[in-house]
Amino acid sequence: MNVDIVSEDAIIGRSLDDIEKYGQKGTAYIGKVVMSSGERPVLGRRILCDVARPHVVLICGKRGGGKSYTMAVFIEEFARLPLELKKRISVIVIDTVGIFWSLKIPNKLNVSDIEKWGLRAEETRVRVLVPKGKKDFLIKKGVPVDDAFTIKVSDLDETEWLALFRLSWKDPEGVLLSRSIEKVKETLGTYYGIEDIIKAVRTDEEADKITKHAVINRLKVAQSWGLLEKEGTPIKEIAKAGEVTIIDISTYRTTVGMESTGEMIVGLLGKKLFEERMLYRKEEETKLIQGKERESEMPIVWLFVDEAHMFMPNDRPSIALEVLLEWIRIGRQPGLSLVLATQRTEKLHSDAISQCDIFISHRMTARSDIAAVAQLRPSYMHQDFDKYYEEMPKAKGFALILDDNSEKIWLVKIRPRLSWDAGVTANAFRK
Repeated sequence: MNVDIVSEDAIIGRSLDDIEKYGQKGTAYIGKVVMSSGERPVLGRRILCDVARPHVVLICGKRGGGKSYTMAVFIEEFARLPLELKKRISVIVIDTVGIFWSLKIPNKLNVSDIEKWGLRAEETRVRVLVPKGKKDFLIKKGVPVDDAFTIKVSDLDETEWLALFRLSWKDPEGVLLSRSIEKVKETLGTYYGIEDIIKAVRTDEEADKITKHAVINRLKVAQSWGLLEKEGTPIKEIAKAGEVTIIDISTYRTTVGMESTGEMIVGLLGKKLFEERMLYRKEEETKLIQGKERESEMPIVWLFVDEAHMFMPNDRPSIALEVLLEWIRIGRQPGLSLVLATQRTEKLHSDAISQCDIFISHRMTARSDIAAVAQLRPSYMHQDFDKYYEEMPKAKGFALILDDNSEKIWLVKIRPRLSWDAGVTANAFRK
């Protein structure tokens, strides 16, 4: 294991030039280096991670191994950044399980452990947004919801509608749907709703009655989601500077007929953020050339995606796949970062694995998952992944970190959460 025994904090994800220039500014405290073997190892210096520049971070591990926990630690750190840095960043979290709302609640179970790390339990300031059609339901359940969001119907192009309904260009329903959307665009421009598309389907003169009913039924199901509206939530209301925004899509996870809804949300959100940042990046460079500070109305964005294999699969199409691949390939220039977490590494698209510059892995035992990450195998690795996993303590919270910037490998204990962890495994005990 490539570990230096020194007292200074280690910074991953940051070049030596940036370390000399900025020191620890713009970093997240994520854990401590493991200095000895055994199930209760000695911990050494702190591990800080650069969050001021764009990165692709992959967090993996088996079920219940600590992936979402580590994501939450990163989120807590973003919320604790100094104001001058925080106001340049927007953090957006795609919550597929509905667990990150608990960041709002201080950790009451591990207070003494937190204090041993030189920290204190506290709430994390986050905004929780849910689809408009699910807001009342979640509030009745006691989930602390801040606001609702919707998607503008006209933001979906024909290809995305087809993917949403699992249709192709060859299907009669797909042909009718595409034709109807084109007709609506010609007459109403970019301000129309699902009812307008349904009207266009009903008045179509070429399709038969059965095909019309099939398309209308699909559109009515989409209407029932409470997600698609004529106006939609502006992207600047979601990507707010200095804010951590939780997009809770957990209610769409297992509902029949809504399998592609999460993909649609991530895909459209990712596409809009990409477009906006590409535009405002030019404004920032212009200001620098003029001798002014680098700033714009659109902050740089960190997008956290839990269960990333659902949106970036390696074996099927996905509405979100190409958008997220674009973030990975050229997101560095406009200031777009991705934090991907998955327990199904073998199901994740290979580019998401090979192009990450910071790899954080909790313990893995499945051969297929280990084989999937084996493609990383940088020159600074001295042994195979399975050997590192064998050396890793079996208790939760330990992780292997590969950092392309420093070209080092670290065995780390992730720091304790400051906020309540709603992602712990359920049990039959009352307390």
